Amino acid sequence: MGKVHGVAIADVLTSLKTVAECVRDIQKERTEQTRLQESARVEVERIHAMRDVLLDYLDRSFDERRDNFQQLFERLDSAIAGDNVQLAAAVLDSVVKLADSSPFKALQDVAAARAALGEKGKEWQF
Repeated sequence: MGKVHGVAIADVLTSLKTVAECVRDIQKERTEQTRLQESARVEVERIHAMRDVLLDYLDRSFDERRDNFQQLFERLDSAIAGDNVQLAAAVLDSVVKLADSSPFKALQDVAAARAALGEKGKEWQF
């Protein structure tokens, strides 16, 4: 190949190839950045959905626990008013058991069951 204005055409072509490769690399990076941004957006939405489910579960769970405690203490008041020591002891035992239980334990059980159901290749028999 010849020279144009003192520059070898082969050198020009090599430079053009290098520039073309750089442009392709830039486009790949932009595509990857777009993919990563979309992936991050999806993950944030998933986190928000899980947050909403968790907060709803906790609201309901603590409301239920509050109602259970209220009913137990009403029974305790009745047992004390009726001078029923056995019933009072049984109700107090229930209060302690309810206080020892945690709504987070139930949530862990649900998460474990969901994970088990999602296992591929596992066969379930009912």
